[in-house]
Amino acid sequence: MPLLIKKVLLATCASLILASPVLFWLYSPNLGDDPVPVLSKYLRLLYARDLGQAYRLISAVDQRVKKRDDYMRERGAFTGFALDAARKLAELIEIRQVSQQTDGSRSRVKVALKLPDANGVAPLLLEWDEPRLNALPAAEQKKIISNIDRLAHDKKLPMIEGEEEFILVKENSQWRVFLNWATGVKVKFATIVPSDGTIAAEPLTRETIARSGEPFTIGFKVKNQASNDVHIRIVHLVDPTKLKQYLDLVECALLLPVRLRPGEEQVYNSTYLVRGDLPDGTRALDVTYEFKVES
Repeated sequence: MPLLIKKVLLATCASLILASPVLFWLYSPNLGDDPVPVLSKYLRLLYARDLGQAYRLISAVDQRVKKRDDYMRERGAFTGFALDAARKLAELIEIRQVSQQTDGSRSRVKVALKLPDANGVAPLLLEWDEPRLNALPAAEQKKIISNIDRLAHDKKLPMIEGEEEFILVKENSQWRVFLNWATGVKVKFATIVPSDGTIAAEPLTRETIARSGEPFTIGFKVKNQASNDVHIRIVHLVDPTKLKQYLDLVECALLLPVRLRPGEEQVYNSTYLVRGDLPDGTRALDVTYEFKVES
């Protein structure tokens, strides 16, 4: 994943109303023979975390590696007003083609990007807390959209700029974004729980393919099977141990003790990032969550 887009997604992992003509442009299936409009559409959808729509523009080769539901769950698709606000910001993205090299059904495109800084606008959007954003009264939601419009009009909206390069492939006369997921690292997830059966825990996704620079989120379902409250935490294990430093744990809800009431079941999310300096040839990482019950 390109560095600039990665920064935007990482900035919103802890938790971004387009006008009708723009919506029509974003979702119109006929984008012609030029790959750049397809890429522009994809980048706006990706920024807004409108991931169900973004997935449609990813190559079939990649889609065979990662299914739509897994992609949306791992990337954290927005819904409700959070999605509306993110689309509003995505409307403000400026994309300019820098270069293009096309060889038959394959095109390498470099674009200059100017896009709203997700960190910079976070205070305006409740630090990207999706449940809080979606629960706001309609009047408060409208106020946020108006504030975005005002900042954009006054040219005071914080922006970031950079250049990124992408590869697109033509499939059935349509350009699609090629992410080359097949060359990613297979990351497997497992759990170790106390032998007394106090708690049950399992990953919602047992394995995924991750490429360097692409943040992804894995959920763990945990249930207290005891008749009393328990406080649990995890020990985070990576095998091979020598490669642990190349798998960044961006956010984890279980590193500090959490309380579960008798019979309570919760899903706790962890967000990861495979570092770009992962040694060449690395094909697999095994992650184990060893659950501990605090006394």
